Amino acid sequence: MPRKLQFVWPKDGPKGRNDHGGFFGRMGDVLTNRGPDIFIQRKKSKTPIAPEEWGNWDSYHMRSAQYLENSQPHKSRGRQRYDPETRKYVEWHIADDFYRRGVDGLGPGSYPRFTMDEWSKMARRLNRGRPINPRSMGSDWNHDGPNRFQQKHDWFWQNAHQTAENIRQGLHPHLGVNQNLQMHQQWPQDLNDWMDEAEL
Repeated sequence: MPRKLQFVWPKDGPKGRNDHGGFFGRMGDVLTNRGPDIFIQRKKSKTPIAPEEWGNWDSYHMRSAQYLENSQPHKSRGRQRYDPETRKYVEWHIADDFYRRGVDGLGPGSYPRFTMDEWSKMARRLNRGRPINPRSMGSDWNHDGPNRFQQKHDWFWQNAHQTAENIRQGLHPHLGVNQNLQMHQQWPQDLNDWMDEAEL
């Protein structure tokens, strides 16, 4: 007997509340390639598709998930992962963290901050001896750095990195969202530290 399946289209935003303009807004997302992917699930399944899964951040921390995706290229976004600010799947400067330590081994505050395009642009400026001015980086930046690291997006990063963050802190991987992860700028020196990542 064939299994009955259903399409599931996750909503982004805290607790999945953002519908970005209802039906027409979601159709606009399809036309502009924005918002979460659409998934297939067993009919009447009560299991939600977690942000770390629909954002493709689970494979950032799990080598096995990355291998599985690479073996099914028609289902895979490869190394593209969701950016909650632009609402697009993009490639990131640091492609994975299979050991769940954060990109510099320090945990909170050390997860990837820059897309590959941003890193390339910053690296070119640094190689020419020019300073990096956040205001000249484009509309997705402000004087504090990338808009995706404003406090309003903490909910996304706490969900996207919850498994890795719980493991890093010695907690059960499925304990739930780890509220200790704060991705927004908290200290005046934060921006300089983030920029230093461009030199890695």
